[in-house]
Amino acid sequence: METRQLPWWKEPTRAQWSAFLAAWSGWVLDAFDFVIYMLVMHHIAKEFGVGIIAVSGSITLTLLVRLVGGFVAGWIADRWGRKLPLMLSLVWFAIFDAAIYFAPTFTWVIVLRTVFGFGMGAEWTAGTALAMENWPTRTRKIASGLLQAGWPIGFMLAAIVAKLVVPVYGWRAMFLIAAIPALLVVPIRFMVPDEVAHAPKSDTVKPRMGDLLEKGVLRMLILGTIVMALGFVVYYGLSSQYSFMLMSEHGFTASAAWDNVIVFQIGMLIGVVAAGWIANRFGVVTALVAPALLMIPAIPLYVGVSPALLPVGAFLGGFLGVGYSGVTPVLTTSLFPAHVRARAIGLVYHAGALIAAFVPTLIGVLAETTRLTVGGAMAIVTGLGLAAMSAAVLVLRRRLTVSAIDATQIDRAPAVEHARPAVISPTNDPELVPVLAKESQAVRAHVA
Repeated sequence: METRQLPWWKEPTRAQWSAFLAAWSGWVLDAFDFVIYMLVMHHIAKEFGVGIIAVSGSITLTLLVRLVGGFVAGWIADRWGRKLPLMLSLVWFAIFDAAIYFAPTFTWVIVLRTVFGFGMGAEWTAGTALAMENWPTRTRKIASGLLQAGWPIGFMLAAIVAKLVVPVYGWRAMFLIAAIPALLVVPIRFMVPDEVAHAPKSDTVKPRMGDLLEKGVLRMLILGTIVMALGFVVYYGLSSQYSFMLMSEHGFTASAAWDNVIVFQIGMLIGVVAAGWIANRFGVVTALVAPALLMIPAIPLYVGVSPALLPVGAFLGGFLGVGYSGVTPVLTTSLFPAHVRARAIGLVYHAGALIAAFVPTLIGVLAETTRLTVGGAMAIVTGLGLAAMSAAVLVLRRRLTVSAIDATQIDRAPAVEHARPAVISPTNDPELVPVLAKESQAVRAHVA
């Protein structure tokens, strides 16, 4: 008699759902606090009399500090559990973003936003590890897309709030509203059980710097960072100056520009969920490469070659241009064993962001020092990024061992496997079967 599987949403326990919702909520509020700056860049530049290079440079500085925050949070998470750095990060970025409301000069805006980046880096690291480690293996790729969907939801909320608040209270009020994420700490403290907030073996294995230099771990750090960096080049190329471009080059009012931003986020929301489903059905490589290649011919629509089709371009930019990021949580967490996972994913994610952090500044420089418009600079950078990312994933697909890691299986794995990513049956990644079979043979030979 055939046994029917539970629907995917009924499989997780209450504790697993609690862990996931804590990470998801943090990611929503992280997005809200980060993107409000990009939404009011035009207003900040006008009030303080600075150019696009200056306001874009502040984004770069924020992203540079994210790497430090991600690594510190990863160390804390591997040492004392995932919940503590998640709560601390929410309080941190809420305080420093809210302080911008009182900034007397543009220099103060830059300083406060730079320090804000530390907390932003910490939230993703702790939240992703918490959510992915506890979710059932069978549908972890679907959960990855749902987790990443928190970002466009946070972005949309920011755009909606900006439409309502900025015309009445000014751009500074947006940063005062940014203090709201700190309130999430209270439910997280009591909602997430301690037994799901710690990494496997966290009570017996203490984090060491040398853990990250193990052969298998170091290889995945390098390869994962390459892929993440190229993905971030595309995301920052599409999003960092989008509302600025609409207001300055297409004559959009702030409200109309934010409408297009909302359309972009709707596209991304659908895209990241679809990417999780595609990855679960056809594999992570397909979920990454297919939408990226389809976005390349759609770039002219995104930057307004045909102004009437800007909303169509905005939707495609979110759906195809960055929707593939729905596989990011499961991709990064599946590359590393439990005893280094939080630190490793923090490094991979934020080192990738660090490499791409100069993209907003580069677009500003190209727009001010060449004959390119802001839209033209965005198109060139984004197109090159999409092509390079697709090529890198295809070239490295035989080295990126993508598996649906289950924390209990890692606990039972032989000690020798801690020197390389765990290899689990790749039933959901058919294109990687030969690769994983070769990896499994190597491990068995080593054990023998």
